[in-house]
Amino acid sequence: PHVRLEHVYDVWKGLHAAGLATPNINLISDIIACPGLDYCALANARAICVAQDIARRFEAPDRAEAIGEFKIKISGCINACGHHHVGHIGILGVDKKGEEFYQLTLGGSGAEDAAVGKMLGPALPIDRVTDAVEAIVDAYLRERREGERFLDTLRRTGDAPFKEAVYAEAH
Repeated sequence: PHVRLEHVYDVWKGLHAAGLATPNINLISDIIACPGLDYCALANARAICVAQDIARRFEAPDRAEAIGEFKIKISGCINACGHHHVGHIGILGVDKKGEEFYQLTLGGSGAEDAAVGKMLGPALPIDRVTDAVEAIVDAYLRERREGERFLDTLRRTGDAPFKEAVYAEAH
């Protein structure tokens, strides 16, 4: 916030050279994640590697633009430093008998249409989280109407198509 307007382009060039100038604000790869188990003694589960895996899955700019506004927020524990409860998809790391699992919530929003996300179903092991996010996105793309954001589609359809997409793969 303290960069003079005449220096913004120079700052952007420096960020770009460092690989930190991805134009993905409010898109699916613009993920908020707490430090998680890698850097926080309170965490039950890792968050950064989950965010990185999801961001890589959706890194193609054309795909991210086609999906549109999508907020993913990840917390490594119930302290909610990643604000998972207000993510369109919230991901909460939990400990299940010494193993990292992740509880998914859908429908959270920290905007004018504020809402706390609703739990989708049973927690998933780390190796299923990114596939589950992709299944949710695929269901959204199938279900959405012209001009609908993810939250609009979810509020219209309820969570059934998303729950089926995530948990049908387990059977």
